[in-house]
Parts: sequence; C-alpha cells; structure tokens
Amino acid sequence: MAVAQGSCPSCGAPIEFGLGSSLAKVCEFCRATVVRSDRGLENLGKVADLAMTPSLIAIGDEGTLGGRPFQVLGRVQLDHGKGPWDEYYVAFDYGQAWGWLAYAQGHWYVTQPVHGIGIPPYQSLRPELDVDLGPAGRFRVAEVKSGTIVSGEGELPGGFPPGFTRYYADCYGLNNAFATLDYGDNRGAYTVFTGWVFDEPQMVVTQVGPRTANKVKSAQIKCPSCGGDIPKLSGDRAERVGCPYCGAISDIALQQVVAQQERAMQMPDIPIGSHGVFDGAEYVCIAYMRRSSDFEGERYTWEEYLLWSQPVGFRWLVKDPETGWSWVTPVNLAELDLSSMPRGASWGGRHFTQRNQNMARVDYCLGEVYWKCEIGETTHVSDFVNGGDVLSREEGDGEARWSYSAPMSWAVIAQAFGLPVAGGGGQGFAAGSGGGGAAAGCGGSAMLIIIILIVLLICMLGACGSCLGDGSGSSGSSGGTYRGGSGVYSGGK
Repeated sequence: MAVAQGSCPSCGAPIEFGLGSSLAKVCEFCRATVVRSDRGLENLGKVADLAMTPSLIAIGDEGTLGGRPFQVLGRVQLDHGKGPWDEYYVAFDYGQAWGWLAYAQGHWYVTQPVHGIGIPPYQSLRPELDVDLGPAGRFRVAEVKSGTIVSGEGELPGGFPPGFTRYYADCYGLNNAFATLDYGDNRGAYTVFTGWVFDEPQMVVTQVGPRTANKVKSAQIKCPSCGGDIPKLSGDRAERVGCPYCGAISDIALQQVVAQQERAMQMPDIPIGSHGVFDGAEYVCIAYMRRSSDFEGERYTWEEYLLWSQPVGFRWLVKDPETGWSWVTPVNLAELDLSSMPRGASWGGRHFTQRNQNMARVDYCLGEVYWKCEIGETTHVSDFVNGGDVLSREEGDGEARWSYSAPMSWAVIAQAFGLPVAGGGGQGFAAGSGGGGAAAGCGGSAMLIIIILIVLLICMLGACGSCLGDGSGSSGSSGGTYRGGSGVYSGGK
C-alpha cells in the first residue's frame, strides 16, 4: 500500500512511495529523480542510465537476513573515478525500519541510520584512526573517500541531484561490526550508519522483482577486446577480468578495455577454474596475478592466486620465490593493537615485528578480481613477522587493509587441487624456503654449511676488532626481500 502517490513532474507517469522513509523515487519511465515534500512532488533532474554492474539482488526482491525479513526498494550507483558500484536501499521488518545493503570484497555489509552521535570532521580522518561512536562502540577507519552518485532506480531515502558527490568513511569494529560516516556533500550535515559485515549464506533471497533491463544473465564474460568467452567463475561478484586469450583487462560492468597486456604465455601452477578443498570449504581459483617490488636496487617478483568460496568469500595463495607458498586471510583492523607502530603490531595475542616496507606493483593479471584492478597500480606495503607467520599492511588511495599469511606446503596445495606434487608449483624456490619441491630438501644441508661458515667468519672478525679496540659494531639492514604481500588490496568498493 502506497504511503504517498502522485504524477511525475517530468512525464506525468504515476509515482508511488511504498515506505514512509522514502523521500525520492527515480521515475521508471523518464528517469527523473522525483522528490516529495510538503509542496508536492518536485523534479531534481534526470539520472544517467544504469551501468550493467554485477549484482546479486534487485529491486523487488524479498528475503531474510539472519531471520529478519527485508525487501529491496531501490539502489544508487556511485563512482569515484574507476567504475561504478551499487548500494541497495531496503525496508526491514515489513516497513518498520530501513537501511542499506552493499556487496564488496567478498562480503555483504548492512547498515541502518543512528542518531545523536557526534563524529570528527571529514578533513581530520585518516585510515586506522580510532573513532568513538558512543553506544555503538569504538571503530577504526579503513577507508576515507568520496563518490559521485551517477544513477539510481526505485525509491530512495533522500533526493540526490545528478552529479551529487558524497563524502564518507568506512569503519570496522570488533565482532564484525561496521559503520559508515556519511558526510553528504561535506557542508556540515552528516549521518551515521552502523551495522555489521556478514557472509553470504546468512542471507536468503527470493527473486521477486524484475532484473535490470540491460542485465544479461550468462555463464560467460565476453571480452570486449577479442570477443572471447571467459567462464564466469565467481557469479556476479567480480569487478574486472583479465582475458586469457588476448591479455586485455576489462571492466565487467562497463564492458570496456582498461589495459592491454600480453596474452597468457604459460599455464599458472594452479590453473584458473581449478577447484580445491581447504578446511572443509570448496574454493575455485578465479585469478592469477604477478606483482613486484624494488628492494635495494633489485626487482623481486612473486605470484598471487585468488580463490573464491561462496560460504567463506575470497582468499589468496601466494608463491614467493624466497619464502615458498603461504595462505592469506583478511584481518579485521579493529582487532589489531597498533600502539607500537610503525615498528610492530599485535594481533591474536602475538606480537609481530616489522621486517620491511616497500611499494608493491601489479604487473600482470588473468581471470576475475573483485576490485578495479589496474596494471601498474601500486600500494605501500609493510610486513611484520613472528616466526614464519606474517602480518601485512597495504595502503593506497585512501584506504588501509591488513592480512595474515601462514606457510603452506606445495604438497598440501597440490593435493587439494588434484595437481602433481612434482609440478611447477614445487619448483623455483630459494634453497630451504619450504616450497615443497625436491630441490629445497637437497639445498638444506648446503645452506647449513654456509651458515656455519658465516658464523665462524663473524667470530674471527669480532676477535680482530677487539685487538684494534673498535667496539662500535655496525648497523645492518633488516634483511630479506619483500614477501609476496597480502593480496587483499581492493582499490575501492
């Protein structure tokens, strides 16, 4: 039952509002943004056509989130210069409350407005700043950005004229808590939204409403460069794809080539499309990347494999020629103790000491990735170690992400994917790196001999230095190369 109705001031078509909190609606006939007020219905101007963004829900859909009923009423498309993303306006509890749903980086985010909470000025925000949101608790800023509202459809809680720029900060709290500080046009008014991050299986959706008119359901992604059909491995969850036939990187929603690179010259150690089981969850390998970093005048390269599982989300396997294979999981930055930064950080009751920091560069990409990947994009990376485990921090373009890496042998990975243990995945490592190849075992004794010789040499030099009366010593570097990174940088929503 409509709570308000009338005629579109632009084309005269009927306009109905189904929720009391809805103050605007995009006319489905002429695409004008119609706002209701005490003066009646007003036209704010027409919005652009919707981009064919990957989406898992649509206007009219109904469902439950953790058993709580909701209905999708509208969506907005925003862009901060690298392509659009969607946020969905939903009614909860049969119209008793409202909020937003969004999908990014393999997780769903739900928020609702809260009132009476003071927040810092937008200009004072930075990644990893702690913010006290009163009764909602303490949150840590992960992303500070702005986005332009380029399109929309259905009902909306406010009127956004075409080209409206929204300033915001996304924050994380303990126990999967999440918050968005929405500064609007950054002229003083703001709204705080709080909620949580949840995994996809917690949401049950019934497809009731029609899908976007221009959206074509397909099991393939057609490369706009060569026309090749690329298998769609993660459903409608990817942002960009690297074509295995011609190498072009394309924006999936815009169907535009954003970069050219060489075609795949050889099969990655884990073929894209391979299925493997880890800790009881089935994953599919959906992407392969090469990244690199300069260290003391030399270029070091490593490989990253993006895995996706519907119950879990995204994970990474990293192959580093210096340290072998590692399994990478994202870390909630609200759980970190950063009081000893930049020298170290603590997480899970363990302290990690900084080993190195550098700039990491994307050199090559095949398959589907969940962010607006670009060849040549760089992020500032810091690695913190505790034994063989690593905490990695990546910062770039107004956001910071953390991840945890634990060593994993190639034998375990090969068994999970049904690949030969003697294959390429176990080769090409520095001696003693633990990569799982036969060569690593042969090199262990040789490395031990080298270490003993170095210790003896240091002792001899120390004795000689005592004779000369020079006890100052030397300040050595931290040692080690950059270790194949977190693989979690998203470059935005």
